[in-house]
Amino acid sequence: MDRYPCQGKLLITLNPSVEDAFRVQIKHHLPHPHYVDIGLTDTMKGIIEDMKDSSASLIWSRLVREFPDNEVTQSQVHFHWSCINKDAWRLDPDQIVSAMNVLKQANPEEIEIIPMHEEEGISAFSFGLKDVIESFGSEINEIAMDSTWKTNAAGYELYAVVAEAGGRALPLAFTFVTTVGGGRVGAKDRTLQDVLRWIKAKCPNIKFTLSDKDQSEINAFSTVFDKAKHQLCYWHAIRYLEERLGEDRPPASYDGRKAHSHFNFIDPTWVPGITNGNVEPGLSDFTEDSIVEDACNITTVSYFHSI
Repeated sequence: MDRYPCQGKLLITLNPSVEDAFRVQIKHHLPHPHYVDIGLTDTMKGIIEDMKDSSASLIWSRLVREFPDNEVTQSQVHFHWSCINKDAWRLDPDQIVSAMNVLKQANPEEIEIIPMHEEEGISAFSFGLKDVIESFGSEINEIAMDSTWKTNAAGYELYAVVAEAGGRALPLAFTFVTTVGGGRVGAKDRTLQDVLRWIKAKCPNIKFTLSDKDQSEINAFSTVFDKAKHQLCYWHAIRYLEERLGEDRPPASYDGRKAHSHFNFIDPTWVPGITNGNVEPGLSDFTEDSIVEDACNITTVSYFHSI
């Protein structure tokens, strides 16, 4: 946007005795050309009205083609288009009631509302994609769950359950959850379990479950798919590793004996750094017998190496 040396001033006057009012003044001391109106013209609004059943991007393409010199933005077009079409999807002033009504009107052969028990302190609703599950349910061996935060103005989190089959990612179910206060411990866990039980009944061959470090997701998977192996998904694992390697602090101490007590295939004599010689004198001389005999006298050490 062009600027001019008009010596303009914006004056905002506040009165300490008046809390809910203030005065705003704009002054120009030197003349300059009038501002350009970048609002939608009546002709543009008419085109959007005529094409309201088309996508906003398609309408934008037509406006750019017919009005190449206009300064209207794509966001303006999308906003006006959404205002025209809101009556088609806003079935109630309450967002949650409206969403439930949309789901109820959906094709029952494609969408199924997942039954969920009432949980004090939790507001939630969920739906599954029947066509996808009925087509691939028996082939699905692994599923993953992830969530977004502050999905909408109502403050609901969106949980999505995605599967893999035939080398493709398949959305299975979506759940909106929010805490309204006063809930019991584990309320969100039990809410997610309802969704996973619905999926388990339709996908009986799931052997692997994946999530991030969300404890509610982990607890729900562990309860419903108690025979499946649960692990951190690859994308989140890489992200956490990158974050950890970027921190300027040493890692937690490593004790090979504790690791060996949980997983006996881990060598209890191994310590970080031993493979490249960067280890304190004497530690590389430890043997399994000496560690067992003198376990109480071993000092646990840790090292951090850049990759």
